[in-house]
Amino acid sequence: MNAPEPPLEGPGRRYGVVVHRDVRIPTADPEVTLSGDLFLPEGAAPAPLLLTLLPYRRDVAALSGSAAFRWFASRGYPSLLVDLRGLGSSDGVRRPPFHPGEADDALDAIAWAVRQPWCDGTVGMWGGSYGGMTTMRTAARRPAALRAIVVLESTDDPGHDFVHPGGTRGALGPLGLWSMTMLLGQLLPPLDDYADLAERARWRSRRSERPHLLDLFGPGPGDPVWDRARIDASAIDVPALCFAGWRDLFCEGTLRAYEKMTGPKRLIAGPWLHTMPNESPHVPVDFLELALAWWDRWLRDEPNGADKATPVSVYVEGGDAPRWLGLPGWPMGDSAVPVDPATWTRTVAVRPDPATGALSGLWAVPSGPFGLPLDQHDDDTHSLCLTSPPCRVPQLLCGRPVVTVTAPWPRVSVKLTDVDPMGRSTLVCAGLWAGEPLAGGTVDVMLGPTAYELRPGHRLRVVVAPGDFPRVWPEEPGCADAWPEVTGLVLPVLPAERVENADVLDFPAPDPSSLLELLSVATGTTSERPTPGTAPVPAAAASAPGPPVWEIADDHLGNTVSVRIALSDDGAAVPHAHGRAHRVRGRQEITATADRVRPDAATVTVSAFGEVHTDTGHHITVDADITAQASGVRATGRITLDGHLLFDRQWTAGPPHPPALSHHRSPR
Repeated sequence: MNAPEPPLEGPGRRYGVVVHRDVRIPTADPEVTLSGDLFLPEGAAPAPLLLTLLPYRRDVAALSGSAAFRWFASRGYPSLLVDLRGLGSSDGVRRPPFHPGEADDALDAIAWAVRQPWCDGTVGMWGGSYGGMTTMRTAARRPAALRAIVVLESTDDPGHDFVHPGGTRGALGPLGLWSMTMLLGQLLPPLDDYADLAERARWRSRRSERPHLLDLFGPGPGDPVWDRARIDASAIDVPALCFAGWRDLFCEGTLRAYEKMTGPKRLIAGPWLHTMPNESPHVPVDFLELALAWWDRWLRDEPNGADKATPVSVYVEGGDAPRWLGLPGWPMGDSAVPVDPATWTRTVAVRPDPATGALSGLWAVPSGPFGLPLDQHDDDTHSLCLTSPPCRVPQLLCGRPVVTVTAPWPRVSVKLTDVDPMGRSTLVCAGLWAGEPLAGGTVDVMLGPTAYELRPGHRLRVVVAPGDFPRVWPEEPGCADAWPEVTGLVLPVLPAERVENADVLDFPAPDPSSLLELLSVATGTTSERPTPGTAPVPAAAASAPGPPVWEIADDHLGNTVSVRIALSDDGAAVPHAHGRAHRVRGRQEITATADRVRPDAATVTVSAFGEVHTDTGHHITVDADITAQASGVRATGRITLDGHLLFDRQWTAGPPHPPALSHHRSPR
């Protein structure tokens, strides 16, 4: 049956937005203040604050105009974007990534905000990815003023889901893209006010600091530092709206956290990669309106129906008619169906290939809105495959498949694919197991969650390989002649009557005009008011980024496979406190290469360039490089000021701590 989302009613008033840059927020340490950008609804009565804390520099966020914060402020909610301690324009010494103490910064920001005249004493927190972690970490501390949260594509266990996926060392994501993002943030000059002496002093002291790359490379899987990074999602009892992406690296983490939360909650799981749901090129939904309804219900106590919406909304991939379904809960609990794969067709490669995985796409890498899985056929030919007979009736998989295998290797990658009558193989979900090879016995490999419909005539395929490159570091399987055997399979098949009785939902696509009006109209504000004789700077001036590049190359002579990503942004304007702007442009190129014969020769390399023309007339360039191998990592940074070398530094780390391997189920 068709069931549109319940109508959400509210005041609908729109406000002008006043932006205060670099607001100083006191902390429990009298020597340390945090820096925030404050977006206030002009002329509004005191209202609940919406708070976000990030490690990515709020002045860099101005490159995109901080559109979501402006949008919420225009709907009557003061919004505050804060740099974590030791990062951006905040004082203090930065903590290691994913540190539990990051919640202390949020508690300090909340304690300050509730005393301000524009706040009514209540707070909502929200964020995606890392911002979702700081949100959940803070909610688990249960500050009295925090009344609701919104979490997008995040995790309660960054060590297991990101740094060491499935208990084995990650590659392109943590050591490539993310480490370079943080290194550039460390090296780039201040973008708020380059003339400010305090800002330049922070920049001067931090550019020599130990980069995040070394924090991620040093402690191996199972190190206690990653145990401390976990978030106790079971302690979260405030109303929580969670968004998960089936093709996002944190899909399992978001759903696992959602399952543990104990307060009123709602889950929306769509087919997205690691991007905002309203910005996805594939099935976008209006995240801002959905979040606004959540805030109105739980922060303003408006009876708008947000608490009566379908508790779980999932987008069903595959099938003849991909669609949104409403479910009463997650997981469904009674949908596990044991399947005997002994009668399935078995094919096996000549030898295990540690470089398989590139065709899975960039779902496990925070690359943004591109990189959906490709046809898995070629990777399948390098693996062990068990393929079912054709499906006679539609089957809806909704949950986490579990595959039981023998484990003669230290790592086993398991994927589930949908094979159509033409032989094309579509990735459904994947999982990893890592541990000491087993002489006998089996292990259960829990695959990532999915909502996927298998069409009649299509076949299921279980694919087993020794690795999943470039998601994780290639590794020699050791016993090359012994392949794992698949001895069991449990599929989360939703009963046909449940599928028929489920509501088919209609999520409206986002209205581009609601953001364009904020991005294209100049905002002369209290702290961004133009100086005499200068023109107002738009919230975000138009830039001309080059198209992203995603390439997969096979060197048939060298027996290597490479994945290359290139990103660029050319000419964005960053407004700041004096109404003028810096001009910023940059580019990055990331390459991960695996050797099919010598997996220990694999490399991840990243080269990045940034250029800033400051409003004071200075020209600053930043060059940064990262090289990661199994034996060690190296990062370099070079800064020039007006053509003169200002900074040149190299950081290195040797072999990482040995992993603490254990036998366990390893989601995704």
